[in-house]
Order: sequence, then structure tokens, then C-alpha cells
Amino acid sequence: MKVVVVGGGPAGYVAAIRARQLGLDVTLVEAERLGGECTNYACIPSKALLHAAEAYRRAVSSPWITGTVSFRWKEAVQWKEKVVEKLRRGIEFLLSAAGVEVVRGLAKPGPGKTVEIDGRRLQYDFLILATGSEPVGLKELPFGRRVIGTREIFSLEEPPASVAIIGGGASGVEIASLFSMIGAEVHVVEAMERILPGLDPEISRQMERALSSRGVKIYTSSRVVKGEEGEGSVKLRISSPGGEREIEAELAVVAVGRRPRPGPFSAMGLEVDGRGAVRVDESMRTSVPWVFAAGDVTGPPYFAHKAYAQAKVAAEAIAGLKSAYSPRSVPAVIFSDPEVVSVGMTEEEAVAKGYRPKAVRMSLSALGKAVAAESEGGFAKLIYDAESRIILGVHIVGRGVSELAGEASALVEFYATVDDLALTIHPHPTLSELFAELAEAALGKPVHIAKL
Repeated sequence: MKVVVVGGGPAGYVAAIRARQLGLDVTLVEAERLGGECTNYACIPSKALLHAAEAYRRAVSSPWITGTVSFRWKEAVQWKEKVVEKLRRGIEFLLSAAGVEVVRGLAKPGPGKTVEIDGRRLQYDFLILATGSEPVGLKELPFGRRVIGTREIFSLEEPPASVAIIGGGASGVEIASLFSMIGAEVHVVEAMERILPGLDPEISRQMERALSSRGVKIYTSSRVVKGEEGEGSVKLRISSPGGEREIEAELAVVAVGRRPRPGPFSAMGLEVDGRGAVRVDESMRTSVPWVFAAGDVTGPPYFAHKAYAQAKVAAEAIAGLKSAYSPRSVPAVIFSDPEVVSVGMTEEEAVAKGYRPKAVRMSLSALGKAVAAESEGGFAKLIYDAESRIILGVHIVGRGVSELAGEASALVEFYATVDDLALTIHPHPTLSELFAELAEAALGKPVHIAKL
């Protein structure tokens, strides 16, 4: 059985490898770089530079390090490129080792069950679309020399002394963290009432306080009404509750979101939703029976780990296995400073779904590891159902908490109760101890959290 996968990003290369593991004949078509947006332009580059900036921030603020410390942007970007290249070569190796044929070029649908790539025609029994997503622009602020997107910001030859970020979601907050840590003047313009509007309100408030403490200027309930590029800067006029104001910065970064990119395959008559995302069922099958889709092209959330999960399901379904994409929650992680983990429901969402939620909260300052690593500025919240005591959501903000997302996701996915969690021994001293502390607090017997 012949499978053609279009797109070599997180969804595409994972679908291709899993399909080969199941004995299918697979060809993957990629127009640009293997690894897609995540490996080459977004997830990995941003995390590499954030890691470098965090090292600089710690050196500058540490009382036991003396002497002059400077951040060398060019060297950091060069190191980022080495990281990206290493991971991209790793993907190439995995595809080759699995026996996946890789064809370079832009694919488009051909007659019948075929795709065409630069005059070459490939026939298939099943097609997996993993064509990804693309950034959304602003008509009030078109891209130009000083108005760029989230892809370009991580490859600048020189860092800007000042930057205006349009969008206070995950990407905008990560970019604000990066440049504020290395000393740039940063402005964030967010249309909603708070930054990180889709997350727990306490998380948003904590992040706003953290960014503001480093001098980031945040304008919520605000929109860009006009942008004007000059010789050395860009001027933005924004509309805020207090009236219009002007922001001037060396660069403006548009980070207002992404949209699915089915590309020429939209001509196949695939059913899409109001945002242009390809509709799929639990097996990732589209409205065309022999076409499957996975990753960003199926709509938000635009996470690589969601793409991985959907890709495996698509390949397994094609191979005839019973496989379904039906997670209770897709974990959200923001690699800002501080980091954010959000898994499952907020209290408001739990009420809307008919639960009687209860919440327990703790400061990270109760953890020895957080205090020792100067990471105590944050908190964790656990939400559970009052009757069944099933864990419904976990929300954490603090330095280094991204590594806790996996356990938080497992708790929600497998209907763990606070009783189960309280019986689980967590190693000391680690940040993971917060799970046990929260569970014991929910049961009314906290040891390291004072009962009020």
C-alpha cells in the first residue's frame, strides 16, 4: 500500500516514520527544510536563544559572578543555527533509517490519486496532508523592512535596541522575555483584556507582573490603527481604552497568530471549518476518504506535540489499526521567563462543563529546589472536582516549570484523583514535589504549606 505524505514538519515526518514501521510504502514530499516551522524557525530557534538569554540574565544578576558580562547576539544566533542543523540532520537520519523516500519540491494534487512535484507524478493509495500553518498579518501594519514576523526575529544580524510586539499570546510573550532579558526596550500590544488571554487569569497576571518588573510596557485592550516605517524606526499608533498613543521602536514584530495552510490541496474539495482548517474525524480522515490530515493544517492548537500525536493516529488508521485522536487535554507550555504550564481546564471552564471545581494553590517558595535555584517567584494551582476528586487542570508559572508539563498531562489524561497523587512519592529536592504538596493540600493535610 502506497502512502504519500506532503510536508516534512512534526506531523509529516512522524507520520512517515510510523507508516513505515507498519510496513507501508512511504514517500515524503517537502518543499523547504525537513523539520518544518518548529525545528527551523520557531520552537527550536526560540528556545535556543531563550536559553542563551537566560544564561546571560543569571550571570548579570548573580552576586557571586564578578566582572563585565555582555551578551554576544551574533554568537548566540550562530549557536542557534548549529542546534537547528543538528536536529534537522537527525530528522533526515531517522527518515533514511526507516526507509522513507524523501522527494524535494512543491507538491500539488494531480489527476486521480496522484500528486505532482515539478513535473514528476507520484501515485498513492492514501495521502497524508501535513502542510502546516502560516502567520497571520495585519492590514494596518503590513510586513516590511522594519515590520517582521515571528520567523525573522530569531535570525537578525543584530538585536534591536527597542522592539514593539503586536500580540500578547505565547509567541509574543516569549519574544518579550527574550529581548527584555538582554536589555532591549520592549512594548507588547494585546487586543484582549490581558496577555495570555486563553490561560488561567492568575497566570496572566503573574506574567504581566514579571515582564513589567523588567521594564516591558504592556498595552492591553489595544489595537494598532496605523503603522509607519521610517529610516531607523517604525512608528505605531495604537488605540487603547485611554485614547490613542504612539509607540516608536527599531522593529515591530507581528505575532497575532497563525492559520492553517492547505495550499493547493484545498482544490481537492476537502471540507474545512470557518478558519480554513481541514476537518478530520478521530482517525484523522478528511471528507475525502483516502486523504488524511495531521498537525497545524487541522487547526489550533498549533503545537508540535499535538502534531506528533495526530500523525501517529493517521498512519495507524491507514494501516488498519484501531487508533483515535481523542485527548482529554493538549498541554500548553510557554517558554517565557518565567515559564508557563497549562494543562486541562481552568475553574471557569470546569464550571461550564458541569463540574463542581475546587482549587488549591501554592507558592513555589515552598519548594527547596525553587529557593536554591532562585526560582521561587511563581505559583502552582491544581483544580479538581469536589465530588469525584478527579484532577481537572494544572496551571503553573515559574522558572524551569516546563519540565513538569508531562506529569501534569498524565494526571489529567488518566483521570487521576488527588488521593492517587498524594500517595505518589516525588523526589526531593525537585520542582515536581509541588504535585504532592498540592494533592495533600486538597485533602486538607499539607505539610509544607501552612494551613490558613
